[in-house]
Amino acid sequence: MPSTRSVIATPFCKVCFAPIRTFDFVSFWDPHPLLCGKCRAAMAPFWHHETIGKWKAFSLYEYHEMIQTMLYQLKGCGDYEMAKTFLHDYVPYLRWRFHSFVLVPAPSYQAREEARGFNQVEAIFEELRLPFCHAIMKTSDVKQADLHWKERQEIGKYLIWNKTVNVAGKRVLFVDDLLTTGATAKAACHLLEKHQAKEIRILAMARTPKNKENAKIP
Repeated sequence: MPSTRSVIATPFCKVCFAPIRTFDFVSFWDPHPLLCGKCRAAMAPFWHHETIGKWKAFSLYEYHEMIQTMLYQLKGCGDYEMAKTFLHDYVPYLRWRFHSFVLVPAPSYQAREEARGFNQVEAIFEELRLPFCHAIMKTSDVKQADLHWKERQEIGKYLIWNKTVNVAGKRVLFVDDLLTTGATAKAACHLLEKHQAKEIRILAMARTPKNKENAKIP
């Protein structure tokens, strides 16, 4: 007699590992949820618009404790699966909004990237399935988290152009995991403008609250 046991695996939240209820409202628009309702609510989408330099910037979340913990799990612990959770609910909208752009990820120092095994910015934004363009490289292992506001404004001296790349006439979306002072994004956009990008926008996964810009981020 054939078994009546279900062969459908129970999905588990990638943050708290609790089983995800597949019969709630979310299942109507997301048949493959990555987060439970509690963790999804705790992420608290921010949807913040601002101008950095002369470029329009958009951030999905405020950098609060939940996002900080998840980002540490991705970057510090090398949990690659965590990368999928940040944009998952908003991929259709973001793909539609930026469908004609190429993505230029914020660079990380090559040795650090090799030690981790991946670039966390690419890991987060590959969910959009838009083309990447590695136009900018980082020449030093300097970490923004170790710098204060004034020092961060000089981050541009550690960024160089990848001479094998051509962005002339292209619409470019500079993407990063975290905006703090915006110094890296601004320096990158200056390089993109210098190399004749047609249009430049900035998209960050999270934004540090304005009153914490001068603090060191752990």
